[in-house]
Amino acid sequence: MTAQPDVLRTTRPARVFHLDNLRIFLTFLVVAHHSAAPFSNLDVWPNWQQPASAAAALPLDLLLLGNQTFFMGFFFLLSGCFAPGAADRRGPRSFAVERLRRLGIPLLAFIVLLRPLFVLPAYFDLPAATRPSFVVFYATEWAVGPAWFLEVLLVFSLAYAVWRHLRGTGEPVRSRPLRRRDLVAFTFVLAVATYVWRIFVPLGTYEPVLGLPSPAYLPQYALLFAAGIVAYRRRWLQALPRRSGWFGVLLVVVSFVPLALGGYRGLVGADELAGYDLPHLALSGWESMFAVGVVLVLLRVFERFFAGTSRFSRYLADNAFAVYLVHAPVIVGIVAVLQPFDAAPVSKFLLTLVFAAVASWGISGALRRVRAVRAVV
Repeated sequence: MTAQPDVLRTTRPARVFHLDNLRIFLTFLVVAHHSAAPFSNLDVWPNWQQPASAAAALPLDLLLLGNQTFFMGFFFLLSGCFAPGAADRRGPRSFAVERLRRLGIPLLAFIVLLRPLFVLPAYFDLPAATRPSFVVFYATEWAVGPAWFLEVLLVFSLAYAVWRHLRGTGEPVRSRPLRRRDLVAFTFVLAVATYVWRIFVPLGTYEPVLGLPSPAYLPQYALLFAAGIVAYRRRWLQALPRRSGWFGVLLVVVSFVPLALGGYRGLVGADELAGYDLPHLALSGWESMFAVGVVLVLLRVFERFFAGTSRFSRYLADNAFAVYLVHAPVIVGIVAVLQPFDAAPVSKFLLTLVFAAVASWGISGALRRVRAVRAVV
């Protein structure tokens, strides 16, 4: 077989439909995650409803825990994979300007237009006697909801633009097989970096300035974004090894060993442990292996079985980014409407998910009919 020459791609690549379909699935997982949060045992949503029975809400807790280990990191992986090509075509400076437009404007739009609806339940939960004006509350409450992803991704993108500017030229694109030892090494580095980071930023930490709901996962977000950049240069996501999915399954299964050997204590007894205690390392090992394993399985499954396209799937893919922006206040509203109804947490979650998914994609499709909106999202 003739070796392919190294090239620096400056033309827009062909659309990869299985990655489009994967992005739809991940966006649906985001909607599912935030539809489950109000009815779980975790007080992490503005109009959270404490379940009558903790056991009845346990399936939602498990959904939230499983999702959290990988789904936002997966978004950063895909974002990192698309960054080098855009920087090659535009140059670092124009790439930075384009990222400021495509991420900065939606971030500001969410903060100004949608964030007031998102934080409104938290405002009304304050005691009436001491409740400040909404303007004061809005100006001093730093929760930005799901828009934190745009914030962090913008920082990563601008950092990459600076790095490309200092480097002077992009690395050529050349195919190189993804090896198992690469995956093992990455998983090990991810586990250790997460463990060290959480000595200083433990699970449950909430950053009051940036409004990040999950700063304990920042090493995962940064490393997967960097892995996406490397994956683009090596063309890993376009041609995964045939058995990579099974290796992902193996990682998922093996990940439960450190969890069973003490990692679970980092979840249920974190307040009783010092940040450097070994259960935190075991928990980081479980999360890292589970995340990398699930990412591999999903990449392979979508490459193998969901590589086609249709008018409907293109509609879903084209509006997925807008769905990410609008779904949070939609869910807040649906939860408020369902509050008087007496139903099991899982039932309320399923109703919220269906209504939120349909409404979010419908609203997004309508908004993107406006040319100015479509130019940004």
